[in-house]
Amino acid sequence: MSHDRFPVVTGGASRAAIEHHYDVGFAFYRLWLDAGMIYSCALWEGEPDDDLETAQRAKLSWHASSAAVDGAERVLDIGCGWGGMLKYLTEEREVAHATGLTLSSDQAASVATSEAVTVRLEDWRDHHAPPGSYDAIVSIGAFEHFARQDLGCEQRRRVYAGFFATCARWLPVGGRLSLQTIAYEDFDPSIGPVSSFFTEDIFPESSLPMLSDIVVSSEPYFRLVAYRSDPDHYRQTLHLWQRRLEAQREAALELVGRDSYRRYLRFLRVSRAMFDRRVCTLYRLTFERRPDARTGPPAAGMG
Repeated sequence: MSHDRFPVVTGGASRAAIEHHYDVGFAFYRLWLDAGMIYSCALWEGEPDDDLETAQRAKLSWHASSAAVDGAERVLDIGCGWGGMLKYLTEEREVAHATGLTLSSDQAASVATSEAVTVRLEDWRDHHAPPGSYDAIVSIGAFEHFARQDLGCEQRRRVYAGFFATCARWLPVGGRLSLQTIAYEDFDPSIGPVSSFFTEDIFPESSLPMLSDIVVSSEPYFRLVAYRSDPDHYRQTLHLWQRRLEAQREAALELVGRDSYRRYLRFLRVSRAMFDRRVCTLYRLTFERRPDARTGPPAAGMG
């Protein structure tokens, strides 16, 4: 597949690139995700088992607590998916209002909005909110789309620094950002090729960060106050998704056809192997806004 069908964007994945993966259809994803339609790594309190529903709920709870959302007036979810976290925040953590951002038309149309829940079909770069707009921010499984594969290390870190600077501007001093992202671990994309299957067929215009990218880019704006690496949790999540999709083979073929069904099975299998070999890992990080955070554009040569 060629990238030519996607418009050139600054920094990260365009709306067309995001919709290439996420707009396959709500009904298709519903076949193999949990009841809450959570399309990101689950979290097990003990050893990973087959209870995906409980593990996905535990993940929402961890991020909500990480961001200190209880009783907050306004919380932002960057990369809100089909709205599972928005629903959890407003219905179970007493958040007065939650705003979700997504670049997927299918996801935005599927979220149940209300006086307490707003969804915007826009990039975080285009979300114009005044300083101190949010009490807390969560971002689960979106950071992977913020920088393109063709960017060098310095360019990539500058994009990430722009994200952290923007989040710091939206938060009060001491406000929390809870972030979850897949990242490279035992692989350096600057010295080895990345499979075109991922960079073109699965996630065009997207690239995984390295932990050093995140730490260096966030340092002027946030303290890193909690950190965990859960590759085994993502390996198990992928295994359960694959098993569920295979069990729904006939329904999936009817919805999306043989090519898409096989593409997603390959994606789940290959991704699981990458976590097995520790090419990738899954980070969950808690950041706290510094009192002296720089909230203007990151300096040239950041990182």
